[in-house]
Amino acid sequence: HRYLLPPASVAAKMRSLLPLIVAVAAIGNVAAISLDSESGKVLEEALHNDQLVISVKHIKPRRRVRTGVETLLAIDFPGSRQKIVMQLDRRSRRVVLETTENGRMRGQHFTVDSLTEDSIINSLVLSIQQNRPQPHIALYIDCEKQGVINTPRTLRDMFLTMRNPRLQVYRERRYTMEVDSDTTIERVLNRNNCPDTVQMQAIEAAAPTLNEIQRVRGDIPIIHDCDDNMLVKAINELVTIVKQLREEVETQRVETHKLRQLLEECDMCQPGERWT
Repeated sequence: HRYLLPPASVAAKMRSLLPLIVAVAAIGNVAAISLDSESGKVLEEALHNDQLVISVKHIKPRRRVRTGVETLLAIDFPGSRQKIVMQLDRRSRRVVLETTENGRMRGQHFTVDSLTEDSIINSLVLSIQQNRPQPHIALYIDCEKQGVINTPRTLRDMFLTMRNPRLQVYRERRYTMEVDSDTTIERVLNRNNCPDTVQMQAIEAAAPTLNEIQRVRGDIPIIHDCDDNMLVKAINELVTIVKQLREEVETQRVETHKLRQLLEECDMCQPGERWT
């Protein structure tokens, strides 16, 4: 499914003024974004899929952003202390993803060498993989892959763990946003007129290994999620390994003791004696 969310009209912006004030108070430094109820409904339907793609088009530099950081998108899960915010940091040449998971913040970023304070981004594409065991997000800017970051807690996880699941989307209304589900990243790239070579790279990198995720991600290790079952399994494996090591050490100790006895009882091995 593909959903096209065009820039809002002046009337729509006026209607969203009150929710915008609430959004600023709830989310923080997001002065340029406003509540988009339609996008919230679309994303809420799409996030049940294993893969979804969010595209933002025609991003022009904001002249009034003194810090060089512009918030493009924020997804809030009201009442759950969970949210995700995507920011564009032109001065540091980064696309930043900040997630709050049960009140704890995780900051991750993509380094984009082509990003400058004056550059125009024709297409920014987030390919979101939510299936286990390696959920992740890949970023494409103007058809070029910028890397992959892992997401221990996915959008679907945040949504389904709520007592009364719901979400709110705040976004920069000057830009067109699209949400795709039940599709592939190569189809989205093709729609953005990306070369075939880029699409082939996207297919090959559809399921990155854990080593690749660790190599290309640029995260700030604020927290580390740990599943209870995985922790118990790891402890049991560690106990088994320690037990095996103890048995091996004991075996070596016994063998060393026997070897010492043999050397002590060996007449030919006694020092200071010669045999003719």
